[in-house]
Amino acid sequence: IVPPKTRNTSKRQKTSHMPHNDDDEEAMFDAGHESDSDNESFEQLSLMQPTMKRSDRMLNTKNPEHAQLVANATKVGSEYYDSDADDIPGDIKGIKKSHLFRNVAWGSYATDTTNNDDFPTLPEFTQFIPGRFELLPDGTVADQKAKLVIKLTDEHGKKRIFTNPPPRDWNNQEALTALNKRTVQQIRRCTKVRFREPVEAYLDVERRWILANLKDGKPKDGWKAFVKAFNDRFEGKVVQGSKALRQARSHSSLTKEVERFGKDFYAKGLVPVVSKKEKK
Repeated sequence: IVPPKTRNTSKRQKTSHMPHNDDDEEAMFDAGHESDSDNESFEQLSLMQPTMKRSDRMLNTKNPEHAQLVANATKVGSEYYDSDADDIPGDIKGIKKSHLFRNVAWGSYATDTTNNDDFPTLPEFTQFIPGRFELLPDGTVADQKAKLVIKLTDEHGKKRIFTNPPPRDWNNQEALTALNKRTVQQIRRCTKVRFREPVEAYLDVERRWILANLKDGKPKDGWKAFVKAFNDRFEGKVVQGSKALRQARSHSSLTKEVERFGKDFYAKGLVPVVSKKEKK
């Protein structure tokens, strides 16, 4: 589902405390999942996910090297919010699962609109990962607290600020998943940024391989081995029906493929046959 465009207002900037449709979390785009839709406008900009994998960005504090990096890391200051201050009493207005998040008093950065460089038209975002700090490609670490305030210029040329509450526990995946969904929706709603390239449909040769490696509708040797074997066979290769190198497929993508066609095709020993519309 593509969120609706932001309404045009007379104000030149707007500070938002999470999306208005928070109760409809299932309708939000999840940055960690592939989209099944090919209906994106050609005018929209597609951006690749970061080159560093999620697992490569995660720090292990039991690793002495990682622990030292975290100990020496520069923490984002109170201009975002005061991490040591007491929370504001009560639930966070408009936030489902409010118990997972801190209700903080936002600092000066969360309302400052004076620096135009803080408001890109194509904002960047990497998913929140467990732990307050993440490893960067240059070997340094960054405080994920900085990602809680999203500043951008929307498609109408207006400055927008979104403040997303910090999790009570930076290792709580439920809270991090909610933050990822909300942040990506905020950026998608206001800009042309997209976080993945269009997902290509599975080809006949790939579906024949899938069928051959299923038993009773499930991978013969388990999902982990199934995903690895599939990518070993097809990733980065040109195969029948495609002129371009084939993409790597995630566990989620292959699961959806098997579930989508399992009952009517794979479970019956048949290769899925889809319409021309679905193949595009």
